Amino acid sequence: MINKNMSITELLQAHPQTAGILKEVGMACSLCMGASTETLEQGIKAHGLKLEEVLRQLNAVINENNGV
Repeated sequence: MINKNMSITELLQAHPQTAGILKEVGMACSLCMGASTETLEQGIKAHGLKLEEVLRQLNAVINENNGV
């Protein structure tokens, strides 16, 4: 399960399929220099997005790929 305290790089390395969701919501995180030091919460809030909604979308993508 993805949580708000993961770094963006950690998320993308563990679950590369989430890159599309990040891009879709306006976070081109794979290109961002802060991705290795920013938590998901920091990145999501910095982009003015709703934390719980983005986390829900990210977890949904992972669950889809895991057949949940």
